[in-house]
Amino acid sequence: MAAAFSRRLLASALLALALLGTSGCSSLKFWDKDKGDKVIEGSPEQLYRDAIQDIKNTNYTGAIQRYEMLEARYPFSEQAKQGQLDLIYAYYKNRSADAAIDQSDQFIRENPTHPRVDYAYYVRGLVYFESGANWLERKFKADIAKRPPHEASKSFQAFQVLVQQYPKSPYAADARQRMIFLRNRLADYEIAVARFYLKRGAYVGAANRAKGVITGYDGAPAVDDALKILAAAYRRLELDDLAQVADNVRKANAYTVPDQMTLGTAVGGTAAAGTAGASGGGGWQLGGAPPQAGQWEATVGVIATNSSDVDFDGGTTAAIDSGFGFMAGAGYHFTDRLRVGSTFTFDQKDYSADVVGDTPGESFAIEGSLDTMSLMFDAAYTFLTGPLTPYVVGGVGWAWVDTNIASAPPEVGCWWHPWWGYICTSWQDTRTVDGLAYEVGIGMRYNFSNSLAADGAYRMRWMDFENATGTPSFDTLQLNLVWKF
Repeated sequence: MAAAFSRRLLASALLALALLGTSGCSSLKFWDKDKGDKVIEGSPEQLYRDAIQDIKNTNYTGAIQRYEMLEARYPFSEQAKQGQLDLIYAYYKNRSADAAIDQSDQFIRENPTHPRVDYAYYVRGLVYFESGANWLERKFKADIAKRPPHEASKSFQAFQVLVQQYPKSPYAADARQRMIFLRNRLADYEIAVARFYLKRGAYVGAANRAKGVITGYDGAPAVDDALKILAAAYRRLELDDLAQVADNVRKANAYTVPDQMTLGTAVGGTAAAGTAGASGGGGWQLGGAPPQAGQWEATVGVIATNSSDVDFDGGTTAAIDSGFGFMAGAGYHFTDRLRVGSTFTFDQKDYSADVVGDTPGESFAIEGSLDTMSLMFDAAYTFLTGPLTPYVVGGVGWAWVDTNIASAPPEVGCWWHPWWGYICTSWQDTRTVDGLAYEVGIGMRYNFSNSLAADGAYRMRWMDFENATGTPSFDTLQLNLVWKF
């Protein structure tokens, strides 16, 4: 009886172990065979080779799945250890920033003495480095100095550990160059804050921020601006002696070349998968025009107006040809993005019209030219603050159109000139119409410097003329030169 019970107990235990083993193996599959999906299988060597091939084929999603399977099935193999490093790269190339940072932190925490731990620090800094601006801001070289540099600070810390603890690392040289860029970025933000304090009358805060740049970011181009702000803040605080010291220090360092990136550009990375040396994320140049808030500007330019057809009450129609003219304007920058102002435009266009007569069925054709003038009050919003930036604009104003059609008999006037005697001239009143005008448009501006810019715009204008059927519209192209002061 006891022997039979022991045999049944042993059989049950063996069955439970068998079921547990089967369940454990199936739980390591990343795809479900019952659904027709491919199951990742193979030895550690085969999984690692397949993952490397996926990397070479830029199939980063497939590589990530194989590296994760390799670590789950064979956690103590040499391939799994190397795969942990390669997985960091795969996450980075797959634009999985959070996963790349988590994997880097895990590798550093679990393998602090690993000979390739420098690579984990490098990629960690690289991910933070490239998360500071989106692709649109990089494309148009947007000025992000006013944005709190949280990612830049974390990237600087990661690169700093790499350079200090692993100075002979193959990634140390690139990390040093990126640290120069990041130091300048951090200094620019402090300058933006100091300018804000100075503008708002917080002179003590402005001076403290400026001193922080001078002492904490030595060699950055922003140090010169920091000395200017420091001197200005001291003068506002009636500390003229300290202001003079700041001016003297600035003059003494006037010919010192600040540390900058080569050509002002963050160099391309070398974030290699393992030891393969594959290219990592590239760099870009950030920066742009100085802040424009509080500046005035004057604008002159040429305009080209497209042709348009206008219908009037009673059946009269007019075909207006395209024409050319000029514009002049002035504006004020309330912020770095918002600009308000006014513009005056003038253009000439030929036209032909079929005019309906007083008698039913009577019509006659006329030809002539139109002189159009307008005074608009508009506002523009720029999307970026770098040298090249798109913007939208809208405005409202009044428009006048001189048809050059006589509205009264000619008149003659004479006057006496001491030298020439009587001088007579003639003139004739012409029909003029006017009405409310409003417009919207889009444009692109390039800031050559803080005082000169050029822009081009496409605008659609509507004019509310009396007796017109509907609201006639005219689209124009503008090319302008801008002086800022």
